[in-house]
Amino acid sequence: MALFKKKLRQRRLETRRGPTEQEPLLIRWIRRPGVLGSMAIATGFFLVATLLDVWPVDPLRYRQGQYVPSDITARVDFRVLSPEMFDEARRLADSTTPETFRLNTALLDDILASLEKIPSRLEAAKTLDKVDPALRREMGLYPPPAEPAKEAQGDSADAPPPPPPGKEDQAAFADWVSLSKPENRPKFDEWCKGLREDLTRCYIVRPDRASEQQRRSADRVLLTDGQAVVEQKVVDLVADNETKKVRRLLMAGVDRFPLPIRHNIETFLLAKIRDKGIYLYDAETSKKDRAQAVQEVIQTPPDSCYRHYTEDQVLARNTENLISLETEAGLDLTQGGLSEEELKLLQAEHAEYLQYERSVSPPRRWFRLAGRTAIVLLLSIVLCVYVQHYQHFLVEENWRGLKLAVLLLAMLALSKLLSLLPWANPHTALLPVCIGAIVLTVAYDQRFALAVGAILSAFVVFQIRGSVNMLIVLIGAQMLCVFQLREVRTRSKLVVASAISAAVIFLVVWALSIQTGAPWRFALQNSGWAAAMVLLAGLIVQSLLPAIEKFFNVATGSTLLEWCDASKPLLKRLATESPGTYNHSLQLGAMCEAAADTIGARGLLARVGAYYHDIGKINKPDYFAENQSAGQNKHDKLSPAMSLLIIINHVKDGMEMARRYGLPALLRGFITTHHGTTLVRYFYHSAAKQSEGAKGPAPDESQYRYPGPKPHLKEEAILMLADGAESSVRALSEPTPTSIRTQVHRIVTERLEDGQFDECDLTLREVHQIEESLVKSLCGIYHARIAYPKDEREGKNGKKHAAEEEKSEDHYTSEDTKEESSEAKTS
Repeated sequence: MALFKKKLRQRRLETRRGPTEQEPLLIRWIRRPGVLGSMAIATGFFLVATLLDVWPVDPLRYRQGQYVPSDITARVDFRVLSPEMFDEARRLADSTTPETFRLNTALLDDILASLEKIPSRLEAAKTLDKVDPALRREMGLYPPPAEPAKEAQGDSADAPPPPPPGKEDQAAFADWVSLSKPENRPKFDEWCKGLREDLTRCYIVRPDRASEQQRRSADRVLLTDGQAVVEQKVVDLVADNETKKVRRLLMAGVDRFPLPIRHNIETFLLAKIRDKGIYLYDAETSKKDRAQAVQEVIQTPPDSCYRHYTEDQVLARNTENLISLETEAGLDLTQGGLSEEELKLLQAEHAEYLQYERSVSPPRRWFRLAGRTAIVLLLSIVLCVYVQHYQHFLVEENWRGLKLAVLLLAMLALSKLLSLLPWANPHTALLPVCIGAIVLTVAYDQRFALAVGAILSAFVVFQIRGSVNMLIVLIGAQMLCVFQLREVRTRSKLVVASAISAAVIFLVVWALSIQTGAPWRFALQNSGWAAAMVLLAGLIVQSLLPAIEKFFNVATGSTLLEWCDASKPLLKRLATESPGTYNHSLQLGAMCEAAADTIGARGLLARVGAYYHDIGKINKPDYFAENQSAGQNKHDKLSPAMSLLIIINHVKDGMEMARRYGLPALLRGFITTHHGTTLVRYFYHSAAKQSEGAKGPAPDESQYRYPGPKPHLKEEAILMLADGAESSVRALSEPTPTSIRTQVHRIVTERLEDGQFDECDLTLREVHQIEESLVKSLCGIYHARIAYPKDEREGKNGKKHAAEEEKSEDHYTSEDTKEESSEAKTS
């Protein structure tokens, strides 16, 4: 036992030393690398998830067409605006609003001015028969006889003379002449002034306006002289063609004048008013008044526009009872479920109930918010604890944890968006859950995807206010997808896995729907929605897999390497149908990769983009020089405009072909940007020469440019320079290193001056490095060759064959080769 006993000295030292002081576990955990950043990410995730869950605070849990297991009754009294009654109220407001008529002051001024001149005009005539016939006809004073007919005009010399004026006309003429005397003029002017005032009280309008007002529902109109507005009954309006009523209205004004001339005054006024009206319809003011009346109804509808409902009144019937009733009535329920009218009633009742709750018990709403926030917090803590224990690198590397949080929040946002759509089925929640589960499997592993997917399912069910059955469906769907994706070697694996999962989920949802007592039609509808969402999730992930790989940094290069494979159908077609273009693309691929590596860009991306940039030439390979036979050029028979259309269309054809073959979007950019908005110089100069020869206007330079866009990536800019440089050098008769350097420098300078790199982040240093790399590559391609000695025994046939070969080298080039060759010769 002595061996196990401590010595006295040792025990004393331990007693003096005391227990070792250590920092609390929480402090040590916080000091670990990446913990503070992860806590900030977790806090942000909780806040955004809470916002997505509680907004809107109290959503309506009904949708159009859904199965209603029991009658839905009103919780409070409320009213709903009836569309039919509301439309009727607006129609009445428009038709009962009084319209405005404005005094025809121009007509009154003309009447008074003409009337005041009559005495002086009659006095100047001296006798009645010398008065202007038109004036006599207007006044009814010794009116001239009617004009003879055209066929009788030739016998006018034999017509009898008109009868002499009667005594009444002579007396009236004398009275008119007496009014021109200075002593009688003030009295006449006073009568005319009173006549104007009396005419303003004569509500005479045009016949069409009078009949229109009688057809309207309004019983009054507004009459204004520009200053005051008078409201008058519609029945008081008189059409100017109603002679008896007009005479009666004019009587008050006419009676101011002496008796002998009253008939003349009345006749004169009738002639002036005819087809004009004393009051004119004011269309602008009337329209404005009607619109204002309608707007008042829209802003404040009258109580007659509402339908009133009381508490416990049935708002939506049980679907099964409704189906049975319509079946007994011999009707076919084509839509089924909750109707649009019932949904509007429920929305109105829900809004009224929330308002009633705020007035009666305000804290109740905040208690609900606090409860939901607590549940979201609990789920967030469970997620963080699991990540901490099983994927600790997500805590240490904050950018990876941030990507996970972004993925989960994106799925929650998608779930919220789908739940807000009025036509969406609750099983649309399967879409974000399955997408999240598949992406987690691809980016991490199956175990992590199962656990996080289950937590995501709980978040989604709680967010959409779903049931336990919905939670079972979501967890089952994500488990089916995850278990089949142990290793994704082919692109079709995602589609196959989602299709199998969709079939199983279809049966699961069918069984759960039948178990709840839903009719077979609604069960089939829910099952179809669920299966479609699972299948759609697989298709979406498959289409977004390159972006997902790049976002999570998972095998991004493998996708590009797949498209580098020469056995790809598109490259096979390019090599078979357009071999010249295929070889040209392979050369550009090597040049672009070397140039991209020089400036630190993505060489593999530049190489693959160069392989596919000219796939649009497959449709018309014979129109491009690299695919043409010796001495044959189809552009010789076409106009420059038609040739331009064919050349430029290879970009559009390439995009269509890229979409058809599923080329990644990143590679499609090389097709549209490898020419940018450059000028097709060869055909532009050809068109300019033709127009100059025909003495026509010069062609517009903008019409001979590629549609673009300009390069956005460095790799796209490298391809543009390499394409132009290779085509230009290929056109040289003797491509020496000096001429190659000169041509490449000219191409680079032109692209810079043309602003083709304005949307790209290339620096001048990088442009210089690219230029040097292209010169080096082109010098390697067009290196000097040793001239073999000729055979002296070569016969005539050999010489002829050699001459033909030499001649065949001088054929037309493509649009790039032509333009560069032309410029090379010019320089």
